[in-house]
Amino acid sequence: MIRYVVIVMFICFAFAKANSSPFQSYKRHIVKQGDTMYKLTSTYNVTAAQLLDLNPDLKLGLKTGATILIPKSQAEITARPIVSYKEHKVRRKETLYTLAREYGVTEIDIKEANKELYAEPLQRGSRIKIPVFKDVETVRLPDQSMEIKVIPGVTDIKKVVPEAAQERLTYTVKKSEGKYRVALNNNITTEQLEQYNPGLGELKEGMIVYVSAPAVTTGSEVGVKYIDYEVEPKMTMYRLEKMTGLTADSLRKINPALKEGVKKGMVIKVPYKAIGEKVPPAMWNSTATYARLVDSISNYNEQRIAVMLPFSISDVTEEAYKEKLQSSSTIRIATDFYSGMMIARDSARALGINVYYDVYDTQKDEQTSLRIINSNDFTRYNSVIGPLVAKNVVAVARELKEEDIPVVSPLTTTSVKLYKNLFQARPDKEFLMNRLKNYLINFAQGKNVIIITDNEKPAYKAEFAALFPNARILFPNDENYISNAKYNSVLSKDQENVVIMAVDSKKFFTGAIPNYAAMSRKYKITVVGMDDYDDMGLNNRSLAAVRYTYPKMNRNTSSENIFSTHYFQKHGITPSEFATRGFDVAMDVILRQASASDLYESAVRNGKTVMVENSFEYNKRFLAGFYNEACYILRFQPDLSVIEISQNGEQ
Repeated sequence: MIRYVVIVMFICFAFAKANSSPFQSYKRHIVKQGDTMYKLTSTYNVTAAQLLDLNPDLKLGLKTGATILIPKSQAEITARPIVSYKEHKVRRKETLYTLAREYGVTEIDIKEANKELYAEPLQRGSRIKIPVFKDVETVRLPDQSMEIKVIPGVTDIKKVVPEAAQERLTYTVKKSEGKYRVALNNNITTEQLEQYNPGLGELKEGMIVYVSAPAVTTGSEVGVKYIDYEVEPKMTMYRLEKMTGLTADSLRKINPALKEGVKKGMVIKVPYKAIGEKVPPAMWNSTATYARLVDSISNYNEQRIAVMLPFSISDVTEEAYKEKLQSSSTIRIATDFYSGMMIARDSARALGINVYYDVYDTQKDEQTSLRIINSNDFTRYNSVIGPLVAKNVVAVARELKEEDIPVVSPLTTTSVKLYKNLFQARPDKEFLMNRLKNYLINFAQGKNVIIITDNEKPAYKAEFAALFPNARILFPNDENYISNAKYNSVLSKDQENVVIMAVDSKKFFTGAIPNYAAMSRKYKITVVGMDDYDDMGLNNRSLAAVRYTYPKMNRNTSSENIFSTHYFQKHGITPSEFATRGFDVAMDVILRQASASDLYESAVRNGKTVMVENSFEYNKRFLAGFYNEACYILRFQPDLSVIEISQNGEQ
């Protein structure tokens, strides 16, 4: 227990921030008896979506006495001279939201300084301008639920106050957008889009369309604005009451069809302020095509999870541990991973699932891991998450297999056949290869297929050559080198070219991709590889030019999701890939255990799940353990973004 307290102390120390600025733009509200979502949104002039972003627990309903965060304003506009500009190179996972907080400006300020951001998303590696303003004072407008920043002496406040919102939501059509894309972006159906815009023909760039229904009034609720809401799977009357702040009787009065019960797919009227512009997605799942475990919770028994991570804490001072964090990537990964796990635990508790972690420091050592097991009663645990190192997690699973205690390997794969109780959460290379091959069988049909091989690992070539007997194969010379002229000699102008990088040596990527990027002006080229090879420093524009496509266990959702927002509020930084992984692995395990009798049953029954950046689909292999057989096929786009593509190649 002492060790557990020490570890938690150090984790908190690692993420502590002396500056509490992330909370300075919010009010705090203590929930009183009789408070509803509708009452809060009306009182504070905010949307439910804004409240849910700051307080994810609210989707379970308001709890008397709970403290929630309220945005101080719906909009913030800066009206003051610009002194100069700072240049900022966009890093991974940075968003307009995080940059605005870092530099003390608004998102609109950044967009005004970089007009292209009105039409294009923020891209990693791009250089943008951050405006530097004169000092300002903040003026509170009593008749507006917002704060306006003004220069001392400015008297015409009206010039900087935005006009009142229109009664109906509108949307400006972007370049190449059709009805389906506009509807998708606004969480409505194409039928609803056409219903809101009678006689709507072909969409053109710049066209303004309605994306919500006209305001309606019913009964005594004069002036209340309603919009159409399509009932989600497993929605109940209780959840509708919590979401809208209305009673069941009021909902039935507005929607007589509800007298027959709540049914999936039915379209009902709900107060606009109850759900904002659109119904916010769940924190972990955003599409009904996957198992939505959050809607399948049936087991509310207490969960106790053993967390085995290599923190390497051994009677060290805070200063000494800080130095360890700086020098050891393993400790940083473990610390980040656990910080994500803590938010998963808090989120689970908000759902009514009591989760407790017992944290054990494995010291990155197999014998230490085994001593921990032999010195403690692991039969009390629902599952074990960790260790991080492959050989250590295999040893732990071997030690616990007779007790049938599930052991989840969160970050590594192993060539050793898994024990029956071992869950490998990271898809192995063989699975990624097979998923890529299955994708290429459909995608490369009728195209000019080029396979690049090397002398060091010719077996890679065999993986793909059997699938494409007519492929043109490029062999390197005796020095394991391919010239640009040779790369270009097999390109076709009449067909799309699909270049498969069946190589193990990274030098072929640094040679082939820049070359094919230059040739993409004349040829249509898609280059396919087995990884993102982010560590090679390849130019993102080159990767985008060749539509580089690869399989990956996780997708990058940037920081625009509820988990990242919650993480930023707690730690003052955006989550790393490993923090997100920690949240995803832990949340998946917790929800699986809460939606079945144990992890084994859930793996068989619940199928694929999607969390923030990672997906999980555990399949048991013959006389072995459970392997995660879920991943993404990702592709670079012309705007430098990376998107997920489906098995048949569609976005």
